[in-house]
Amino acid sequence: MKPIRKEVTQIAENTWLISDYYLDNYYLLTGDKKGALIDTGCGIGNVTDEVKEITDLPVEVLLTHGHLDHCGGMFSLKSCHMHPGDEEIAREHYYKPNLIKWFIETRVPVRFPGEGHAEALKAMVSMKHHPFFSYKPIEDGDTWDLGGRILEAIHTPGHSAGSVCFLDRKNRILFSGNTVNKGIIIINKPEGTEKDLAVYRDSISKIWARRDEFDYLAIGHDGGLIDKGIVKDYLDLANGILEGSIVGQYEEAGIRKGVVARLGAAELWYRCDA
Repeated sequence: MKPIRKEVTQIAENTWLISDYYLDNYYLLTGDKKGALIDTGCGIGNVTDEVKEITDLPVEVLLTHGHLDHCGGMFSLKSCHMHPGDEEIAREHYYKPNLIKWFIETRVPVRFPGEGHAEALKAMVSMKHHPFFSYKPIEDGDTWDLGGRILEAIHTPGHSAGSVCFLDRKNRILFSGNTVNKGIIIINKPEGTEKDLAVYRDSISKIWARRDEFDYLAIGHDGGLIDKGIVKDYLDLANGILEGSIVGQYEEAGIRKGVVARLGAAELWYRCDA
């Protein structure tokens, strides 16, 4: 089997998508003075070395949220910025080799099918212990000046309590992490998910209110840039579920099990068990 490498694609001026073997996406942006790395993948390989292949500038690390497939690569980085609402879940998820291997085993058949891929990726996971990473807390409205290019944090809870999107007005891109993807999951809870769904709806409404500031979303999974119109689809879908005019159905599809509803380009798994 030939060695497999992460695919790097330039998606806009001074903006690169690094595909984590199609399991998740992270992004490198550069300005005149420094760069920004948005998310770090699930922990396969050394992210610092990957960044250095693209730029020699100093780089700020910004996490959209604290799930294992977005913070895993922090073991090779010094520190990052993360919303404190996700510290608890990040501590639960961060660099546990067996958890990373489980993630590979469950996601590869869907996102990176191919003979031997799962085994090859699992062999690349370091079994070394890595202490929890240090981070600076993100607040809604925080900005980072990369030199001729400013990123703004927009707190968008729903997928997780500390989920954040990053707005790049210069290139008119919203880096949405898992707040907006081609499919979104709201995890089921014993008391129901209506409250969490309402929180998510409010975050989507917050993004859509700023639609004149961006044209595309750079999403956390399944491709790179997508049209911003999907945000309106999610807003209408969430409102419809909450109002009762849209009722989802239970499905099992790949790694996902739960009640799902669809509208336009949006696919929302709510009351989702997996």
